[in-house]
Amino acid sequence: DSHKLCRFIALFFALITLALCWPLVSHFNPGDYQYQVVEDYNWVPMFHLRYALGVDGISLLFVVLTGFTNVIVILAAWGSIRYKVPQYLAIFLFATGMMNAVFCATDSILFYVFWEAGMVPVYLAIGMWGGQKRTYAAMKFFLFTFLGSIFMLVAIVYMNFKTHSFAIADFQNVNFSHTESQWIFWGLLVAFAVKVPMWPVHTWLPDAHTEAPAGGSVVLAALMLKLGGYGLLRFSMPIVPGVHANYQWLLIFLSLVAVIYVGFASIMQKDM
Repeated sequence: DSHKLCRFIALFFALITLALCWPLVSHFNPGDYQYQVVEDYNWVPMFHLRYALGVDGISLLFVVLTGFTNVIVILAAWGSIRYKVPQYLAIFLFATGMMNAVFCATDSILFYVFWEAGMVPVYLAIGMWGGQKRTYAAMKFFLFTFLGSIFMLVAIVYMNFKTHSFAIADFQNVNFSHTESQWIFWGLLVAFAVKVPMWPVHTWLPDAHTEAPAGGSVVLAALMLKLGGYGLLRFSMPIVPGVHANYQWLLIFLSLVAVIYVGFASIMQKDM
């Protein structure tokens, strides 16, 4: 019942999470391309699922960013959030855990589980503490990201069928046929493009940003939108590099359209 106590508890754990990033960084060996600080447990042996986490040079930076952003979100809510304060703080602590897990997962199904789970707290933040159109914005956010992720799941299951493993590293060691590579590329691209979000699957973002509370907007901008680019680096580029190189013109074109489009959209705004 004590909102003041809840704020201090949330800040305490947010600071611990950020502090734990220091030994992670200080003991990291930048000359080693292998995953470091590895946890690997047999999760569901029947389906070859492993609870496998680790960091490399890319994910390490995102883990630090997540810990830093979490502290900012908790501090920003100190005086501005008056309604359901414990729940607000809890869902953003939960979101931090899910984001870190996505950046550290080395098993593709574990990556997918945390990818979807990270969507839940942001959906709740928009739906419960958002603006006047919060219900519409929350549902639009949920539907776009969930439906996009289904294509990634199909691609992951197919790659498991070919490799009998869900380890991301094992996917990278398989020479898929040109047709297989094409389908895998498009399945992954749809999921990651929605998360970036790339034009023209970006329309959920303005509503989500506008209606979300300050903490939700920070998490969206600083972390969730990075998941799409991270997915391309972790999955698409190393698993199907040939197809990815063939379609780099498309990715560049869509990115340039977005740069010009949002420039014009910004000029038209009357609200800061």
